Amino acid sequence: HLGPYGDLPAALGFAPPSQPAIDATGLLNRFGRLPAIPTDLQIERGTAHTHDGVVITPLSWSVGWGPRTQGLLLVREGATGPLPGIVYLHSHDDVKQYGKEKVVEGAGELPAELAWVRRDHYGGRAPANALAKRGFAVLAFDCFMWGSRGFPATCMPARLAEVLEGADFERLSVMFESMALSKYLSLFGTTLAGLLNFDDRVALRVARTLPEIQPDNIAAVGLSGGGCRAVYLHATAPELVATVSVGAMATYESMLDCHVAPHSWMFFPQGLAADADWPAVAMLGAPRALFVQYCSEDQLFTPAGLRGAHELLEKHYGAAGALYKGQFYPVKHSFTVPMQEDAICWLAERMMKS
Repeated sequence: HLGPYGDLPAALGFAPPSQPAIDATGLLNRFGRLPAIPTDLQIERGTAHTHDGVVITPLSWSVGWGPRTQGLLLVREGATGPLPGIVYLHSHDDVKQYGKEKVVEGAGELPAELAWVRRDHYGGRAPANALAKRGFAVLAFDCFMWGSRGFPATCMPARLAEVLEGADFERLSVMFESMALSKYLSLFGTTLAGLLNFDDRVALRVARTLPEIQPDNIAAVGLSGGGCRAVYLHATAPELVATVSVGAMATYESMLDCHVAPHSWMFFPQGLAADADWPAVAMLGAPRALFVQYCSEDQLFTPAGLRGAHELLEKHYGAAGALYKGQFYPVKHSFTVPMQEDAICWLAERMMKS
């Protein structure tokens, strides 16, 4: 926290508006300079295989800069015709060597030392596979900074290893995001939130080209950092029909005391809070359907911050005649199996044709 500078927010007039003072275009402008969305995605398909009733097809595409994005398309074995689609946004976890593997089983498993990610954050199961088994076509993919879109150890400044007194890749990656990459992005006039949202909007464009997916019936799902990305995609992608954001919603003011440092820079693009409180960013996606799952015992947010965000969203969506559902669960920061089941049922109600 700010300690003796606790009066700094007031001195600067920090007061995020509860209603957005910008629209989706204004949000994209707040993201800073962004590359042009590519017209040639250069999509490549690998060899499909079946795992536990789910057909998994490796995909890759180009966003126009940096390494190719590696993704996995999951559909239920025997499914025919285009299906309701899900773009699955993996979580942060302070684990950047892996992205899509956190939510997919049967293709590039997490190593034993990272088994805690799925155990503690996803209730011990692969949520993308669960969605596929219930009739969705799911695209899980690596985003900027993770997995195939990540930075190798050779990019890590030697100074980081000196500070950390070690060369553990994941610890270096956390430091690299804050101490090196954020400086590059500031120098270039862009933001981490903007580049992540760019990757996610390109992935949505990829999903809409796939024959397995109904192009006008796609939703986004994500936990934690993925939940943050889901809010941004909800706000900036009118092609989406619904969004599920998990463990990623609270008011900005509630984060000031002890809950800024635990979060990634993706939550805090320069100047955004002057135009919108964090719940107000989600409001930009209305009237598209939004389901926010709150973890009542979330160690990354305060109970008051969760409740305040819920009340703001409920009021805004109600006034707009739009569909918002906010549900609280007595759990720590996670997307448990019961939470996943609630999300699947809610999505099926919105997207499955009778």
